[in-house]
Amino acid sequence: MSGTALALVLAGAFCHAVWNIVAKKAGGGAAFVFLFGVVSVVAAAPVAAWTWTRLPQHFDATMWCAAAGSGLIHVLYSLALQKAYREADFAVVYPVARGTGPMLSVVVAILLLGEAPSLVGGVSVGAILAGVFVSAGGAGLWRGGAQKRHLGALWGAATGAFIAAYTVLDGWAIKTLGMVPILFYAVGLAVRTLLLAPFALRRIDDLRREWRTRRAAILAVGLLSPTAYSLVLFAVQRAPVSYVAPVREISMLVGTFIGASLLREEMKPSQIAGAAIMLAGVVGLAWA
Repeated sequence: MSGTALALVLAGAFCHAVWNIVAKKAGGGAAFVFLFGVVSVVAAAPVAAWTWTRLPQHFDATMWCAAAGSGLIHVLYSLALQKAYREADFAVVYPVARGTGPMLSVVVAILLLGEAPSLVGGVSVGAILAGVFVSAGGAGLWRGGAQKRHLGALWGAATGAFIAAYTVLDGWAIKTLGMVPILFYAVGLAVRTLLLAPFALRRIDDLRREWRTRRAAILAVGLLSPTAYSLVLFAVQRAPVSYVAPVREISMLVGTFIGASLLREEMKPSQIAGAAIMLAGVVGLAWA
């Protein structure tokens, strides 16, 4: 993986960890998802327009389907994530979601996209996934007597499945269809907003109340979320999806330490150990 690709992914991982912490503190539902989606569309539109003047691209039917499919999966991902944050601790949901996503992404990228990681790359990917598993609590996640933790793991895994789905679809669109990342992402953002609009606009009072009470969080998530993923899409142009997906999970390290402080959640030794294992895997991928 090139230094440029690694820098893009790490910057995106930092933005991702921060917006997830903000979203956890907000604890919003569908109205929250719709409003931060609107902010994302407004922020991305001028950037996409400027990009199109520099790199105009004609969308054929396959490209439109890919962008629409990505938008739909992102909606389901956002709703599942907010549900998970309402049901369980960030320290459980975030690592499980971020671990399940790349694990499935790597498998699908190898099987469907024909990617073949080198030995060092494969070992490094394994280290990152092992680190995520350890940070999440390892086998302890499935022991009895902790219904809230089990629920968080379940919703986290469901969220991770959506992460894997959009990661592979978006990687295919960028690498195989040759779509310009920011244009592809902007169309996907618009699709998400349109899909949620009929449900959100039926409850205008809820939207107004959500905006009044969570305005700062809506703006933060609405700006940081597209920034984080746009950086990842640019990285996919420069490196295999099977490398990019696991390196994104360095956000787990950032989220573990920042989240423990801001959310006042206990930081366990397993989380620190898992973060160290992930960091070793990221260093390995930098040399792969």
